[in-house]
Amino acid sequence: MGFDEKDTVVICVSPGIKGKWDVSEKGFEEPLASFDDKEDAYAYATELMKSKENATVLVEDEDGFSLLPIPGQGSDARDEANRSGDG
Repeated sequence: MGFDEKDTVVICVSPGIKGKWDVSEKGFEEPLASFDDKEDAYAYATELMKSKENATVLVEDEDGFSLLPIPGQGSDARDEANRSGDG
């Protein structure tokens, strides 16, 4: 099914210029930040997602866009909500 983009902040991690990785918010032209390492871009996007209600992170690669896998560390409210229903 997917998510309702009208109520969701979409943060994108994608290859930028000169080998950098850009983190941007859908609907804005300029990236919020650029990083030398993909892992640093993932970390920034993850923290940004946690600070915004109804946010999701998409990662661009050679196959298109996919959701950024977020390890369950107990601090992601959406992960906690998903697990609480499986009790």
